[in-house]
Amino acid sequence: MNPVAGAVLLLSASAVVGILALIHIRTRQRVDGLNLRLFMVLNFLLANVVSGFAHVLGWSKDRGFYEVLSGEPVGSTSGLTTAAWATLLASCALWAGLVVPRPRLFPARAGSRELPRRPLVPENLYSFASAHRVGVGGVALVFAAAGAMGLLKVMGATTDQTGGRIISVDGGNARYAFLAGWLPWAVTILVLALAARRRATGQAVWNTLLLVGGLGALAVSATWNGGRAEIAYVAFPLLALMLPRINILRWPLIVTGAVAMVVFVVATTSQRVGATTDPWSFIDWQWGRFSMSAWAANHTALHGSLHGETVWSALINVPLALLHFAGVQAENPFRSMVQVSGYDLLGGEDQIYVVPGFSSEMLLNFGMVGVVAGYFLLGLFSAVISDAYTRSRSETNRVLLATVGSTLVFQGIVGQLESFEVFVTLSILPLWGLWIAERLFARPYDLGQPLEDLPAVAGEEKARAPARC
Repeated sequence: MNPVAGAVLLLSASAVVGILALIHIRTRQRVDGLNLRLFMVLNFLLANVVSGFAHVLGWSKDRGFYEVLSGEPVGSTSGLTTAAWATLLASCALWAGLVVPRPRLFPARAGSRELPRRPLVPENLYSFASAHRVGVGGVALVFAAAGAMGLLKVMGATTDQTGGRIISVDGGNARYAFLAGWLPWAVTILVLALAARRRATGQAVWNTLLLVGGLGALAVSATWNGGRAEIAYVAFPLLALMLPRINILRWPLIVTGAVAMVVFVVATTSQRVGATTDPWSFIDWQWGRFSMSAWAANHTALHGSLHGETVWSALINVPLALLHFAGVQAENPFRSMVQVSGYDLLGGEDQIYVVPGFSSEMLLNFGMVGVVAGYFLLGLFSAVISDAYTRSRSETNRVLLATVGSTLVFQGIVGQLESFEVFVTLSILPLWGLWIAERLFARPYDLGQPLEDLPAVAGEEKARAPARC
C-alpha cells in the first residue's frame, strides 16, 4: 500500500479509537472531578491524530522541523508508516490505561479510598489555606515577591530569546529561573487563602474577582518561558479549585477565558512563525508531534535504539540539579531528549528548541513495545491521579493532585520525561511546602466531612467516623 494512503487509514482508525474512548469515558457513570481522562484523550487526538492529518494531507504548510512526505514513493523513507502504526497502538494503549478496572487490581481498603457517588462541593473540603489565612497568605506573599524578583532578574539578564520566550539561562541565573517558576504557585496559594470557604450568592462575585485576578497574574508569570501551553498548565489547578465556588458565573467565565486563550495562542504563534492565513499551521506547529514520531522511527533505523538513555537522563536530572545548587559540579552522562533532537535536527545539542513528545521518546528508546507500554502506564497513572483527586477531602491535596494532573495533560503527551520530573518536584516546591504544613499543623478533627456511611461489614455496625484525607 502507498505509505501516504496507509498513514491516512491508520490515522482514521486512531481517530475512531479516540472518539470511542471519549464516549466510553463520558458514559462510565463514575465521578471524575478533574475530567483528567477526558483531557488526556483530547490532547492525544490533537497532538498526534489531528496534527497527523494536517501534515500528511497537506492542510498545513508550516510543518515544524521534520517532513514526513519524502522519498519515492512519497513517505517511504521518512518513518511515516511507523509513526502511523505507533499512533494507532498508542491510542489503544492510552484508552486501556485510563479505563482498566482498577478496583480489581487495587482494591479499596478504607473509606477514604472509595470513590464518591457524586462530586464533592467546597463545603465538604478542609481548606488549610482558608483556616490559616494570615500564615499561609503571608508565606504566599513572600514567595510571590521572591518569584517576581526572579522573573525580573531573568528577564533583565537573559538575551537568548525566541519570539519573546526565554529558551535558556546561564548558570548564574538558574536560581532566579527557579524563583520565577515558583511565582505561579505563590499566586495560586494566595488566591486559595483569600477565597471564601463556603459558597454563597454574595461570595460568588468575590471568588470570581479572585479567580480572574489570579489568572491574570498567572498569565504574566508564565509568558517568559513559553506562554501558550504554559499558561494553561499553571491555570488548570486554580480553575479546578475555584470554578466550583463561583456558581452561576462559571460558564460565562469559561467561555470568555477560552476565547481569550485562543486569541492569545493565535497572536503568539503568528509572532513566532510569521503571519499566515493557514489555520492548520497553528495546530501542526504547536501540537504537531506526529511528524516527530516519524523522525524518531527514521533516527532509530539509521542510528539504532537509545536503549533508555533519555529515561536515565530524566531519572538523575533532579538529583544532579540539587547537587549543583549545593555547589557540587556533576555532569549528566546521558543525553536528554531535547539534546538528541537538537543535535539531529538543528545541528547542536545546545539547540533545545524541539520537544519531540512522548511517542518519539518511547520509539527512540524502546521501539513499538515502548510506545504501547509507555502509553498504558501514562493512562494508568493519570487514572490514579484523577481518582485520588475525586476522593480527597483536602483542598491542599487537591491542588497538588491537580498540578500533577495538569503536568500529565500539558507535558505527558507533548513533552519529555525529564521536564515532567522537574515539573512535579522542584518547580512546585511551594505546593509541596503547603502540603507538608497541613500534615504538621492541621487539626485532626477538622479534615473535612465524610462522603457517606461506609458499607456495612458482616456483624458490625456501619463506620461513622470521618476518614482522614
